[in-house]
Amino acid sequence: MHQMTYDLVKLKIDEELRYAARQRQARQAVSNRPRAIDFAAIGEKLRVRLFGGPARGGRPSTAGA
Repeated sequence: MHQMTYDLVKLKIDEELRYAARQRQARQAVSNRPRAIDFAAIGEKLRVRLFGGPARGGRPSTAGA
């Protein structure tokens, strides 16, 4: 009886260690991927902030108010 319980505990611990390793690997893969920068959107926001005018979303800028 004790040997069977011991074996089940060992299996459960091994399963959890493998799961933790997969989670670590997934987090590392996400953090290592290149991130694209949308320069068009940044340029549009910067233009609206610097020079005023309507933003692409349709709301008028309150930069000079």
